[in-house]
Amino acid sequence: MKLKLSPHWILLIPGLAMMLFFFIVPLGQIFIISFFESQTDGVFTFENYSRFLSDSHYLKILWRTIWIGFVTALVCLFLGYSLSYGIARAKEMYQNFLLLLVILPLLTSAVVRNFGWMVIMGKKGLINETLLSLHIISSPIEILYTPLGVIIAMTHVLLPFMVLVLYPILSSADLNIEHASENLGASPFKTFWLVTIPLSLPGIFAGTLLVFSIAISFYITPALIGGPKVPVMATEIYNQTINLLNWPYASSIAVILLIAVLIIISVYNKALSKVSNQGGGL
Repeated sequence: MKLKLSPHWILLIPGLAMMLFFFIVPLGQIFIISFFESQTDGVFTFENYSRFLSDSHYLKILWRTIWIGFVTALVCLFLGYSLSYGIARAKEMYQNFLLLLVILPLLTSAVVRNFGWMVIMGKKGLINETLLSLHIISSPIEILYTPLGVIIAMTHVLLPFMVLVLYPILSSADLNIEHASENLGASPFKTFWLVTIPLSLPGIFAGTLLVFSIAISFYITPALIGGPKVPVMATEIYNQTINLLNWPYASSIAVILLIAVLIIISVYNKALSKVSNQGGGL
């Protein structure tokens, strides 16, 4: 008896094979290595996880990573929503050009952009020199190698992703609903708060989740802008693997970060399904 595969399964095979060999298998190896004392002895242990969870230093790194990712997602949401809304409400002949301006930074290496922020945020950078010349501050302020600097630079890097998620939803919204709200006596603010935002909630959830997921696993920006003063999970994993050659412990940190992401995603999905069941608050 011949096994007959449906066409959609045949189309899925190449993608599933890539996911298996380039994602699932390496992830499984990382999970297995995390339970070894060292990479060579093969002794099974939970010491790596207990060491992380019992050390306040590493717990602070985990909390700092989540906090920076959360704040970055909120800032990107605030800036990205206003930018997406403006592009969606602009004349059609200008929308593609404005979207091109949003996408252009993605064509530049993130390393180059972060080096640019290092120059801007340095003690003799543009920000400090401007504030000093305006006599707003009397001495240079510390922005580089601080969580604030990491959030600013990471927002610049991840903002286009938020816009690209929100713009299609805002541009496809039926403007007649907003006009109906205004005809019924609602002010522009009430229309925006009670109509536009609820209709765009799926995009808000998707955009913030995407930016948050990238932010908490980002390495380049925290390494360059934060440096050793602002360690996060990604930089700690790099330190354990490259500098200390402790692959089992680095693997356990990676697994803990993955579990934290999965927990946050599950909470997001429950919140999104609850909002969807309620009709987006309408």
